[in-house]
Amino acid sequence: MRTKLALLLGFARGCELLILDEPTEGLDPVAIEDVLQIIVSLVADGTTVFFSSHQIAEVEQIADHVLMINRGQLVLDAPMDQIKEQYRHMQAVFPDPIEERDLRVPGIEKVHTQGQTVSLVASGNVDNIVEHVRMMRARNVDVLPISLKEIFLEKVKARS
Repeated sequence: MRTKLALLLGFARGCELLILDEPTEGLDPVAIEDVLQIIVSLVADGTTVFFSSHQIAEVEQIADHVLMINRGQLVLDAPMDQIKEQYRHMQAVFPDPIEERDLRVPGIEKVHTQGQTVSLVASGNVDNIVEHVRMMRARNVDVLPISLKEIFLEKVKARS
């Protein structure tokens, strides 16, 4: 109840800038949705909202721009539309095992090989990556969207 009251007071002031730290912490699912909808409404009315959250699904749901910080280091700074457009998970199956070094192509963030199957996380340059993988004789190439949570986990694991 205190969290709800504090949020309502902050929302009711009609400010131009609102800074929120974990705004949905301790709230039930219905209250979380209410808070997120209020934030979206405030932004639509011209309020700038900065919020930090460990609830990545909430960030993905309402953020226009994302900054990811891991151990004090900025690991991602991009508009949400760009993230959704450029980041992809790819999976390719090769007739023979390949070396990860053969997949050094701009845009590839992570490579994981398991036998003849290669999983990639790409942050852009997807068409060129697919072309490169096909030129390496991949039998099958799947390109799938990737969630903000998966991107975060890859960024954090890469620096751990």
